[in-house]
Amino acid sequence: MPTMNTPNRETATEHDSLECAVTSYATTRLSYDAVNALRKQSDTLPGALGNSVLRHSDEQTLTALVAVKDAISQFETPPEDFQNWGVVFSTRYLGRTAFAQALNKFAVDGPWNVSVQVVPNRSLHSPASMLGLALGCHGPCVGVGGGLDGEPDAWLTAISLLGQQSLPGIWLVFSGWEPDERIDIEGTPLTDTSCTTLALALQPASTSNPTARLRIVYDQFAPVALEVPAKTTAMTLFENFIASGNEQPLTAMLGGGLRAEMNWSNAMTSTIPLLRPIPTNLKKAA
Repeated sequence: MPTMNTPNRETATEHDSLECAVTSYATTRLSYDAVNALRKQSDTLPGALGNSVLRHSDEQTLTALVAVKDAISQFETPPEDFQNWGVVFSTRYLGRTAFAQALNKFAVDGPWNVSVQVVPNRSLHSPASMLGLALGCHGPCVGVGGGLDGEPDAWLTAISLLGQQSLPGIWLVFSGWEPDERIDIEGTPLTDTSCTTLALALQPASTSNPTARLRIVYDQFAPVALEVPAKTTAMTLFENFIASGNEQPLTAMLGGGLRAEMNWSNAMTSTIPLLRPIPTNLKKAA
């Protein structure tokens, strides 16, 4: 994963930061039944992938398509397309229900009763790939995390890729079940829960008129190790950020002495370059 060169924690300053612009966002919360209804609503979602495709997609993928659709409608200046954009998608226990059902069927009836669609549609990189297909993205589309402690890696991965790959934009997506989904041995949900998604459109710091700015800094007071499982999700942090207006920034501890901070664009007092420009000769060598 692309990372910054690590300075000494005692001497690190905000000028050791990565920064980008947040140009749009959306959040979505859907019940289990509402998510499954989307499998027959392909024409209403980005890419119109077809109901036969959505039939096998994970619930977190479907909810993300709704969130990204809403985020696209909220761009102040919408991009012409997302061809050169990338996707970084952080899920929590993706495919747990589907795999429980598949394993139970395998134990009872053998391999011929298990769908071959489970693995390609319910694995870590599946939602990022599906979102990339829907939006026509040709940039990197990767899944990050996968559990209750994977979100910190997604913040850093997205902003690092945005700079080091010279991309015009990255979709940073967080999804999961809140409260965490509980299932029985056959994969049947035992509690009422909602599938949630936070979708953030990230673009280079030089982008004009951003909605907010996001930066990652080294902080000598930030923890090196994080508590597992994390008590607060990115979705909750962002909802609190929205509710606070300009009063409080979004702050997420990422481990390793790193801190992510998001402020409304008019609250940032200075602009910090995303990364130092890469010399032309080094680009050619790469």
